[in-house]
Amino acid sequence: MQALHKGDRIGVIQANQKRIDGRFESATEARITLQADREISIEKSDVVRVYQPARHGRVFGAVVGGAIGLAGGGILDGTLGQRLRNEGDSPAKGVMTAVGAAVGAGIGAAVTGGYRTVYRRAK
Repeated sequence: MQALHKGDRIGVIQANQKRIDGRFESATEARITLQADREISIEKSDVVRVYQPARHGRVFGAVVGGAIGLAGGGILDGTLGQRLRNEGDSPAKGVMTAVGAAVGAGIGAAVTGGYRTVYRRAK
């Protein structure tokens, strides 16, 4: 748990499957202390896992990925799409842009969010 700093957002899953979310205060060999609605100390033997939530959620990733995909799709549509439309058998104007935005949003949502495990009790 050396990767944690005072004030970091964390979650603790206890042996009884209860979850406590709060801000990290301190840790010793015997216990971890966090600040939720009050200060809570949990014995290390009762801790199954300690995790940190992601800094940015999946919605943020989808928005950023969608914007990048929109730009890439627009460039592709304006260059290759224009050339294909001159030949006569191509997708309508804007289709590549929309597909790029959708693919980018999906990839962005997939790679962001989630939790990072900081500590897991040995089995």
